[in-house]
Amino acid sequence: MTSRKKRIFIIQILLFITATLLIYYTYYYNKGNQTQSVIKEPETAKNQKVDDPNVNIFNDVEYWGRDGVGNRYVVRSEIADFDIDKPELINMKIMEAVFYFKDGTILKVRGDYGTYNNKTNDMKFRENIKAGYQENNLFADNLDFFNSKSLVNVYGNVRTGNNQGSMSADNLKFDLSSRVLDVSMFNEDKVNLKLKN
Repeated sequence: MTSRKKRIFIIQILLFITATLLIYYTYYYNKGNQTQSVIKEPETAKNQKVDDPNVNIFNDVEYWGRDGVGNRYVVRSEIADFDIDKPELINMKIMEAVFYFKDGTILKVRGDYGTYNNKTNDMKFRENIKAGYQENNLFADNLDFFNSKSLVNVYGNVRTGNNQGSMSADNLKFDLSSRVLDVSMFNEDKVNLKLKN
């Protein structure tokens, strides 16, 4: 063998060993050392009675994601379940969501129960809704966040307040893409707005 052929042979052996090590570390070694997923795996609920075998119940559920305009959010629930036929619809009890906006502000929303669609990222909060954004507080019966439509709809005994005043209405619609707020009543009553000096 000439010296050129020996060098080529040695280079080929080194490339083969490097490729073998890369394949091993990529497909076999890292399987045991994977990092935690972005979605927290829920624990199977203990001592929960399920009458329907098609329903799965979990404790301490947490989902992370981004809304339609790129803001991060996390939605949590103490107890959740889903039907095997519709696994994307997560029914939640004691449901909370925290939105982290790009400008550094935070919105927190809480409801007694609701649903989260893990495909569209839409959320529906029901009963005893409490929301807080900076110095502003909102209370209502229902709050729907339609990520797929860039729309927030708050309705049923809507009350808002901060140190500058308060407002009560039946319905608030906020278009996230155009940043337009529509305040209305279900009947002919007027929106009640009180401002402080």
